[in-house]
Amino acid sequence: MFLAAACICFNAYAAQTRKTIYDSFSRLKLIAAQYKYSGETLIDGMHARLLPVPGIGMEDAKMQVSYQLARRSVAKVAVKDSVGSGIVLKVDDDNIVVVSNRHLLMNDIKAEVTFLNGERADAEIIGYSQQYDIGFLKVSGKDVSARILRDIYEAVPAEYAALAAQSFNDEYADRPVLQIGADLSGNGDNYFTGNILGIGYEPVFNTDVLKTKCYAKAGMSGGGVFDAGGRFLGMLSGGEVDSVSTVKEADVSYSIPVALIEEEYREVSSGKAGE
Repeated sequence: MFLAAACICFNAYAAQTRKTIYDSFSRLKLIAAQYKYSGETLIDGMHARLLPVPGIGMEDAKMQVSYQLARRSVAKVAVKDSVGSGIVLKVDDDNIVVVSNRHLLMNDIKAEVTFLNGERADAEIIGYSQQYDIGFLKVSGKDVSARILRDIYEAVPAEYAALAAQSFNDEYADRPVLQIGADLSGNGDNYFTGNILGIGYEPVFNTDVLKTKCYAKAGMSGGGVFDAGGRFLGMLSGGEVDSVSTVKEADVSYSIPVALIEEEYREVSSGKAGE
């Protein structure tokens, strides 16, 4: 099993509220639904070319728009000789907070984050969950360019925490998802589409996890699972790999739900983690 990270949008209009962000998603989805592919579309005042994406058909413009938005939340995280993915969780005037996997971040107290445009920045590891494969790091706002603060987004969390597992499974099963993580061969990302299987308890994670019928590969650990609206569902943390396989690739992925990530971040940021 390979282990595989999370959460509101931030762009040039940094003062926008979450409602405005959701309205932006709705507007973009409406654009995608109303207009056929014409080579490019307008996203928050910037032209983003609709390129052919593996696993995403050109006819499905809504998923392409979701990918163009969600990928701005994904980063590559390197700790010593280990590399994985991370998700932009919070952005403020001082820091960019990224969530990734604890098993990656425990290798050191420092890390390097590579954002979607290839810009790199040093990061400080600020804490881990005591129970789950969740860890957090921060990049000082002073160490990144204005372009990064313009281009990256906080991942917008899907709000399903109040649903019991059975209710979630009844409502969300078979819905399409997009999984995005770092590409170990360069500064780009890997992205695949699939469907939600449901939420269920997995002993190896010591909690309920989100299960998706969606391909994932090495390096995507710590990446994000997003719904068709671009909302963040969970952090990639594992997958079902054939016991005799020599390649860390999975067709069924396990992700830590976004509500648990947010709960653990509150613990870490308040200094209560481990108490």
